[in-house]
Order: sequence, then structure tokens, then C-alpha cells
Amino acid sequence: MLPDGLQALMVLQDRDLKKSQLDKVLAGIPRERAAVEARIASHRAAIDAAKKTVTDRELQRKELEITLRSLEEQIQRYRNQQLQVRKNDEYQALTHEIELAERRIGEVEEKEIKLLYELDTERAKAAEAERTLKAAIVEEESQRARLAEREKQVGAELEAAQAEVDAARSGVRENLLPRYDHLRRYVGLPLVVPLHGGKCGGCHLKVSSGVESEARKGTEIVSCDNCSRIVFFEF
Repeated sequence: MLPDGLQALMVLQDRDLKKSQLDKVLAGIPRERAAVEARIASHRAAIDAAKKTVTDRELQRKELEITLRSLEEQIQRYRNQQLQVRKNDEYQALTHEIELAERRIGEVEEKEIKLLYELDTERAKAAEAERTLKAAIVEEESQRARLAEREKQVGAELEAAQAEVDAARSGVRENLLPRYDHLRRYVGLPLVVPLHGGKCGGCHLKVSSGVESEARKGTEIVSCDNCSRIVFFEF
């Protein structure tokens, strides 16, 4: 037998618990959305990084081409100067400069060949990254849309749950509501719990024999003498 008024408190508690669970779900959605946004940003940054690597390689190649043209022009100038000089040592000095420039051209061309291979590799990697990550972004955007729909749905459920809580509160004796609200604030749900083996179903500590005896009678609403939760005896 349950004491008068306890059944209404238990109904209120059940509805309060349902509302609290919905509150937690709704509160967690912004964190989930932020995580989705972070993944999308990360994917986009990875695509940009892969493209930048390709762009950097292309700029390096252009710089090498500029260097090659400059060296070729330099060689042409030296050869033109050779046609004008009359002293052998001046001619030999220009020949030496031409050889140095030609050697430098060979080195630059080797770098260019190596860079072309790297550029092909980076282009392929960037294309694959863009394909894979864009697919991942589409999935994340779908998840973002699902979260928005879920947020809307949970919001509607929460409104309904609040209405149920309000209705349940109207069925509780007025002198019990302050006690319930105080316990809810300072102890938390659940605050109406059964006794199991003489132990409180909330704090799991053994209650006094007086509390257990009163709970067995089922005539008065009694509290755990450890945590202050309302306890009742389950037969």
C-alpha cells in the first residue's frame, strides 16, 4: 500500500524524468552540430591544402622556367660579346661564363624533370583527396540536416513533455509540491525511490529501522535518513 499522495508524486517524477531526458538530448545537439561543422571545416581545409601543394609546385616550375630563360639569354649575351672582343683572355673568360651557365641550365633542367614527376603525383593526390573529401562533406551535410530535423522533433516532444509535467503537478497535493521541488533541486531525480533490503533505492545506504517500519506501514510519506529522498516499501 502506498501512502496518500505518493502515487501522484511518482507520476510527476516519471514525467519529469522523461522531460529531463529530452532536455539532455536537446542540449547535446549543438555539440553534435559543432562536431559536424568542425569535420566539414577539416575536410575543406584538407582539400585546400592539397590544392595549395599543387599550386606551390606549379609556381616552382614557373620559377625554374624563368631561370632557364634567363640563363639562355645570358648565354646569348656572352656569345654576342665574344663576337666583339679582340683579346683572347676576354674571349676565354666569356667562354668560361658560357660553360658555367650551360652547367647551371643542366642542373635546373634536372630539377624541372623531378618537379614534373612530383607535380603529376600531387595533382593525382589532390584529385583523389577532393573526390573522397567532397563525398565526406556531403555525408556530413546530410548529418547536419538530420540534426536540424532531430532538434525540431525533440523540441516538439519537449513542449509536449512540459505540458504533461504541468498536468501532473496539478494532481499533486499542494503541501507536497514544495518538498518535491526542493528535493529535485538539491538531490536530483529520481527522488521517489523504493526500499530494497532495507536500503534506499537512491543513495543505496541502509535506512534506519524506524524509516523502514514507517515505509512498510504505507500510511505516511517518509524520507531516507541519509539522502532525504522519499522512500516507499515495495511488496
